[in-house]
Amino acid sequence: MFCRVAGNLYLCLIKKRTMMKRYLFSILTLWAIGLIEVSAQKWRYDFIVPDDGNFMDAIHAANGRFDKDARYRIFIRAGHHISEGEGDTIRTKENGVEVRFPSPIATLTAGNTSIVGEDRLTTMVENRPHHEGISITSTLFLNGADNTYLQDLELYCNLQNNTNPKAGRAVALNERNCGRNVFRNVYLNSTQDTYWTNDGGTTYLDSCTIAGTVDFICGGGTIYFDKCGIRLVERSNWEKKDIITAPATADTLQYGYVFNECEVYGSDNQKIKFMLGRPWKFAPRCVWLNCLFRAMPQAEGWDNMHGMLPKLFAEYKSRYVGSDGSQKAIDLSKRKTVFQSQEKEDMPVDYKPELTSQEASAYALDKVFPNWNPRTVCRQVAPPEKVRLKGRKLLWDDVAEAGCYAVYVDGKLTDFTTESQYVVPKDVRKGVKLYVRCANEMGGLGDGSSEVTL
Repeated sequence: MFCRVAGNLYLCLIKKRTMMKRYLFSILTLWAIGLIEVSAQKWRYDFIVPDDGNFMDAIHAANGRFDKDARYRIFIRAGHHISEGEGDTIRTKENGVEVRFPSPIATLTAGNTSIVGEDRLTTMVENRPHHEGISITSTLFLNGADNTYLQDLELYCNLQNNTNPKAGRAVALNERNCGRNVFRNVYLNSTQDTYWTNDGGTTYLDSCTIAGTVDFICGGGTIYFDKCGIRLVERSNWEKKDIITAPATADTLQYGYVFNECEVYGSDNQKIKFMLGRPWKFAPRCVWLNCLFRAMPQAEGWDNMHGMLPKLFAEYKSRYVGSDGSQKAIDLSKRKTVFQSQEKEDMPVDYKPELTSQEASAYALDKVFPNWNPRTVCRQVAPPEKVRLKGRKLLWDDVAEAGCYAVYVDGKLTDFTTESQYVVPKDVRKGVKLYVRCANEMGGLGDGSSEVTL
């Protein structure tokens, strides 16, 4: 009797477990095809600058946290934030004399970290190194910090606090051995070597701007620039030409720098003077696809450097803006195909500097990153459709994809909440407008909702 009861109970448990598996499978299938939505887990920012401390405090907190597998989100309020750097002693030589100075570099070593600004136009992190050098100046150094996410801020390396710089190696962002970093709407601002790219790693930039003078995008890795702005900084008192890139692509990589639908611009002084790039070391690769040039490069397009030879320097459907405002195809027939070797010999390249449509198709994002879609990482969350007031309570329908909400009162970020409501403080006067922004999983804030008036 006991055995029969126990057996029936066992069969009942097996049936329930099978039914539960089928139920979960059905839910996941419906979610995958978009027929139902699963709400994102709500969270609060782990560190807010300056509420919880300064920029360096935030970096130290991210590096020192216990669980580095979980996403750590740093939010930087609008403002001009000066970073003093790590402060440990750096030794270098200038004119044969050793100099020592505190490090101006902020180094992030912990992966799965987001650094998000409130707004790119109003959120700046600046450091002011007193000595130039590609390895001793970085405003932010990502050292093995995989899956770093940056959005809506400016990183500015202000060498020697010079408001009118012409050159000098000064790095705004440096990456080393990082996998799957994503930057959205970030402004990297300096002069020479502004962005020292991800040796041995992969990075995707969406709608970012990089500004500089000489080799201001340089280094290795597989770096995809998607709809980015390339800004040539004024150098009217120096006759030497600007050069945008200096790739140092490892010979094991199929891709190096890929510029897709980017826009190059600068003052009249840069027109016809600048170059697209020059080979730094290893097997340099750089392609420009469907890019618009508001400032025209020199006809040869590319330059020599240290006797190195490029693996591939090429373009596809480059366009410029004519005097009448219309876009026209750039004549690529004079692009450089012979480079000077270390032995000072002229060495012709074994490729054509203009890609065919079939060759260009090999640089689609899903081909460059076949097992990763970074566009989904930086996808923004739309604001709630209906924001309303009930007395002094601001209400809205929950947005399934939102990690949290930012509440704006009278145009200023007032508070964050994980609820779909917010009680307006009593000291806020009537007639003030309010709206809400949603944060994506990485912590980046999307557009604001429609405004309501208190």
